[in-house]
Amino acid sequence: MSNCFQYKGTIPGSKSILNRCLILKSYFPDLIINGLSLCDDVVHMKKALESLTANQEIFCGEAGTTFRFMALRASRIPGQWKLTGSPRLFERPQGELLSSLHQLGVLAHIEKNTLIIETTGWRMPNGALKIQRERSSQFASAVLLNAWELPFELELDLSGPSVSDSYWQMTLDLVRQVGMTFSEDEHHVVIPQNQKVTITEITVEPDYSSAFAVAAAAAICGEVEISGFNTHSLQPDYIFVRLMKEMGADLQIQNDTLKIKQTEKLLPIEMNLENCPDLFPVLGVLCSFANGISRLSGAPHLVHKESNRIAKTWELLQFAGVDCDMKEDGLVIHGKGRKLKPTSFAFNPDHDHRMAMAAGLLIRAGFDIKLESPQVVSKSFPEFWSTIGVNL
Repeated sequence: MSNCFQYKGTIPGSKSILNRCLILKSYFPDLIINGLSLCDDVVHMKKALESLTANQEIFCGEAGTTFRFMALRASRIPGQWKLTGSPRLFERPQGELLSSLHQLGVLAHIEKNTLIIETTGWRMPNGALKIQRERSSQFASAVLLNAWELPFELELDLSGPSVSDSYWQMTLDLVRQVGMTFSEDEHHVVIPQNQKVTITEITVEPDYSSAFAVAAAAAICGEVEISGFNTHSLQPDYIFVRLMKEMGADLQIQNDTLKIKQTEKLLPIEMNLENCPDLFPVLGVLCSFANGISRLSGAPHLVHKESNRIAKTWELLQFAGVDCDMKEDGLVIHGKGRKLKPTSFAFNPDHDHRMAMAAGLLIRAGFDIKLESPQVVSKSFPEFWSTIGVNL
C-alpha cells in the first residue's frame, strides 16, 4: 500500500447543475450564477452558448449534455443551426432528441456527425409532447429547461420505462427553485405559458460525483476535508455519503465540512444504482477493498454512457486481481479487503472520465497502472489527479 495522501479544500461546482443554470441564464441574462467549474463539459456549454449568440456552428465535443440541451435551445430561435461533435457523441442514443424536435414542429436530421436544425421556433404540439426516458432522462430535461416564455401551454407525456429518474427530479427541483410553475403527476407535466425566472441569483453546490471519487480514495488510503458541503442536495449522487457510512467508512460531516480518513475494514454492500449510475465505476473499486461480496445492480443504462461502464469496470477489476461477475445491470464483486495486493497492468478507460478516476483509486493504492489518456478526467474534474496526490 502506498503512502496516504491528504487533501483539505473544496470541490468544484456541480457540472450537472451549472450546465442547467447556463441554459437558464441564456434566457434571462441578469441571472447571477455563483459557482465555478473548469471541466470540459461546462467549458463546452459556455462555448456552445457563445456560438449560438454569434449565429455560428455549435461544437459539442463528446459532451452529450451540451448536445442535447443545446439542440433544444437552438430550436427556439428561428433559422438554421448545425451542432457538431465527435464520432463517439453520435454513437450515443439520440433518437428521442429528434422525436422531441419533430413534435415541436422543428425540422432536424443527423448526417456525418452533424445535427442540422431548421426552425421557426417551437410550435404547439398536437396533444402532449411524448418523451421516452428509457435510455436517458436528459431528453426530458432538455425540453423542460427550454420551456421559458412559450406562447402556449406545454404538456409532457413521460409514460413508459425511465432511467436516471433522479436527474429528472433534479431538473424539476431546479426550475421550480428559480420560478417555474407547473403541475405534475407520475407521467405528466403541464407547463403554463409565459414562464419566467423570478430570482436574481443562484448558488451552485459542489459536484458530489467528484467528491465521491476523492472520498473513496481517502477511505482506501488517505485523509481529506472537503468544505462547503451541504447536508441537503439537488444531486442524486449525494447518496454516496449514506453508501460510505453503510460500508463502515470513517466519515462525518461537521459545520458543512466532510471529513473522511483511511478505513481499515470496509464492509460489502448491496446497492441499486438506477438513480445514481455515475457512482458505479468508483464504487466498484471501493467494493474491491471491502471484506466480502458486494452486489451493484439496477443500472443496465450504463452501457450507453461514455463507455460501457459495466464491461469496463469488470475489465479494470479483473486486471487488479479482483474476482467479479458481470450481470446485465451491474456486477457482483468479491472484495478482498486489505488483502488486495498491488499489481502492474495497462488500462484504457475508453475516453471515459469515470473509468479513469476509478483506475486512479487503484494507482493511489499502489497499483502500477499504465493509464491511457489520463487527461480524460478533465471532462468533469480536471483537478482530480492533483487532489488525490497522483503525478502521472
